[in-house]
Amino acid sequence: MDFNKYQVRAAFTIQDYTKEKETSSLIPFLGLIGEAGSVISELKKSLRDGDTYTNYNNKLKEELGDVLWYVSTIATQYNLDLEDIAKENLDKIMDRFDNSTSSNFITYDQNYPPEERFPREFEIIFEVINEGEKEKVRILNKESGEQLGDVITDNSHEDDGYRFHDIFHFGYVAFLGWSPVIRKLMNLKRKSVDEVDEVEDGARATITEELISLYIYNHSFDHQLFKYSSSVDTEILKTIQKLVSGIEVRSCTQKQWETAIINSYKVYDELRQNNGGRVLVSVKNRKLIYLGKN
Repeated sequence: MDFNKYQVRAAFTIQDYTKEKETSSLIPFLGLIGEAGSVISELKKSLRDGDTYTNYNNKLKEELGDVLWYVSTIATQYNLDLEDIAKENLDKIMDRFDNSTSSNFITYDQNYPPEERFPREFEIIFEVINEGEKEKVRILNKESGEQLGDVITDNSHEDDGYRFHDIFHFGYVAFLGWSPVIRKLMNLKRKSVDEVDEVEDGARATITEELISLYIYNHSFDHQLFKYSSSVDTEILKTIQKLVSGIEVRSCTQKQWETAIINSYKVYDELRQNNGGRVLVSVKNRKLIYLGKN
């Protein structure tokens, strides 16, 4: 039975519990709370009685059916389609937790000239420079020896390691196939298409990416810089998706963003611990790997 058929048939059993319409419409909400409690009660019995509670699955199925009835009833009261609810929920859950990111990965520069594409695999070097009491970081393209961008400090009153933060941008390249910041540093802007150069690789997209990196970084302090984490708060990921809603990377799922963030912070931690080093950025394999100090 599909959800539409269930909802139509279940609607015939909805009762007018009181004469007051507003009060009657609240009853299913209260019933849903009660049935959720019944589901938990079955779990309690199973934990308490163990294998001797042989009717656990049957009772659990019954209670879950009652939960479904109340959900369907609430949907019907507000002219919502249970089938649509189920589909949209599944889309949301897949966006957040689906691990099969290979099918979602988009190579945004695939159809552009070779000189406007990210190298599909390359090494970068984070080189620490000591100037007095201040440490700075210089990033080099290992193959060409070219310096990528300016020498970076923490730009902070405190030593917080933000001088290594460009690793986050390289993480976006590896796991999302996207980074206006790195395109600019590596002179890979897609100038062959004026609108793409302006919108996707321009100043606004670059500022958005830097904002995302700083936003995540400030949040990471409450989570030990994700050193021991395997996940990112869903609300953080939702906010990121809102920030990029007008540019190409809007197609990336929350799971892809989470993967990029967690793995980039693992490499960031190694860069800090070793005071620099070499990193492999692999677009083709979607990996970011710390290769060592030398």
